[in-house]
Amino acid sequence: MTDLSPAKCVSILDRLEAIIDQWAREGSDQSLQRHIEDARQLADVLRLCIEKDVPLVFL
Repeated sequence: MTDLSPAKCVSILDRLEAIIDQWAREGSDQSLQRHIEDARQLADVLRLCIEKDVPLVFL
């Protein structure tokens, strides 16, 4: 089992948001759009962990 502390979630979220922005500028390829949506969902989870001050646990 692996987990990310809230502090690590902050640093990952910053980079992930930059990647999402870059992908969104690159185009509308169907596969890319799916990656963007998946990344946005992960960003939402990271924000929640930061807000609640709990680690993100991967099972």
